[in-house]
Amino acid sequence: MKRAAVLLILLVGIAGYVFVQTRAPARDLAQWMPGGALLYLETPDFGRLLREWDASSVKRQWLGSANYDVFSQSNLFVKLARVYQEYGNAVGFLPGLPEAVGTAGTESALALYGIRDVEFLYVTRMGEAQLVKSRLWAVRDRFEQRQAGGVSFYLRRDATSGRTVAFAFTNGYLLLATRDDLVARALARISGDSEPSVASERWYGEATAAASGAGQLRLVMNLESVAKSDYFRSYWVQRNASSVRQYWAGIADLTRSASGITDKRAFLRSSEAAPVVPEVSKLLALVPTDAGLYRISSRPAIDALSATIVSKLIASVAQQPLDDRISPAPAVLDAHAGSEADLESRIDEPPLPPENGRSAAVGSVQAIFDNNRPEAMLELQSSAPAGGTFVRTPAVLVVAGNAGWDGNAVRAALSSSVSSLWTTSGLGAGWVTATVGRHSAERLDGLGTLLYAIDGNLLFVGNDPARLAAALERVGDAAPETAGLTYAAGFRHRLESGNYQRMMGALDFYGKDANASPFFGAGANGPGFFSANLASLSRVLSSVTEVAVTEKQEGLVTRQEVVYRMGRQ
Repeated sequence: MKRAAVLLILLVGIAGYVFVQTRAPARDLAQWMPGGALLYLETPDFGRLLREWDASSVKRQWLGSANYDVFSQSNLFVKLARVYQEYGNAVGFLPGLPEAVGTAGTESALALYGIRDVEFLYVTRMGEAQLVKSRLWAVRDRFEQRQAGGVSFYLRRDATSGRTVAFAFTNGYLLLATRDDLVARALARISGDSEPSVASERWYGEATAAASGAGQLRLVMNLESVAKSDYFRSYWVQRNASSVRQYWAGIADLTRSASGITDKRAFLRSSEAAPVVPEVSKLLALVPTDAGLYRISSRPAIDALSATIVSKLIASVAQQPLDDRISPAPAVLDAHAGSEADLESRIDEPPLPPENGRSAAVGSVQAIFDNNRPEAMLELQSSAPAGGTFVRTPAVLVVAGNAGWDGNAVRAALSSSVSSLWTTSGLGAGWVTATVGRHSAERLDGLGTLLYAIDGNLLFVGNDPARLAAALERVGDAAPETAGLTYAAGFRHRLESGNYQRMMGALDFYGKDANASPFFGAGANGPGFFSANLASLSRVLSSVTEVAVTEKQEGLVTRQEVVYRMGRQ
């Protein structure tokens, strides 16, 4: 089963892992692929990629991790395993990674035509001697022979599932598909037929034209067709299908260097994006070197910005979103029925409704932006031990306005926001001048920690003096060379992994109770979701020390760059 998972992931999702550093493909294999594909993937040396993956420590660590154990029990994995078994029955054997390596040549391409049934055509350049040694060639006598484009190809169907496997070898290339018509149409293209190909379709042509340069692994995406698929919307873990719909095509080129992996992407929009905000690049200069997580967005919505300030700095209570796939709870017949918990309720004063208080706090913060539109927002957050098993996650937010900030308005809005959550009758809600590093800031004089500082059109709000000082120290520093950004983010895994895993262990509050939930506790039914599953993924990816993301707009093209910096933890 482990080999099955590796094979399926490599065939369909290989773009997530790259260990090739060679020349670009000599032949445009997209010209051989029949039209109508959803995705097109190519690499100059697929065999080398598979061999390096097979020998890598990352593979061994992941297959032995709790994260893989949980993934192997997921609905998606079980469905893929069933499809894999059915195609194995069609070909006559279950191909594992050794068989995949045996049929992997140098320049290779894969076009995906169907998500539900994993319908694809795979083309790879390989010598006849390698083909003869492969297990696929050894079972060719069990296949029917057909012809297309003057070339014989082999076809076999599984009577029970109806799955098909077809392959051919011509001109030094192996063609392997899960539909016989894909092999037949590809052979017709090779023989000179004028049938439409992937290379002739608009999504492929315009996406490749928008690329800044060919990578060592290239993925071209027909996003307009992908977004229409029910299976994409159901199984796409990011759950951002609505964001994907604004793009109709895309391309990603991955390149490996001695310091890490760079993923350069270009997405084609149907309409122009909002104008570039120069403040994003300026705010990037304020990110301290010890910040574990940062994110900069342009022109944030005022309600979302206000909610972020409240949730990060004032009322940082975990909000559990309601999953609309879960049926509603039964109605309470008598809402006034009491319980023993009511013995703890005070009857001489009204209770503070937490959700209403949080809503009031958000509304108060919005007053800050009544006369100053936010142009960009920077979120800074790090983890820090707080004694025992606890970990703090202090934060600083920096808002760039289109004008200078009114200190009195900021002070009044923040005071009003905390009054419904932190104080009674405004007690302990006064402000005093404090020194943070070499800078002056206003600090709330109470049990809670809340500070703010103003520098021109920059408003700093935070709950940790040291991190606020670190951001203020960088005011005036030159912006990074990358200009015209609309978004930037980064996560420093090396700095955060220790506290991250410590915090994950604390979240599995069920401990070793045998009756614990398999998702939230370390019970008999499975590993702890946080302490084992997520923490093990962090350990598997320990060589990734930092991830940095930038985005900018160029007309109808959105360009993104994701850099994975590698090193030892």
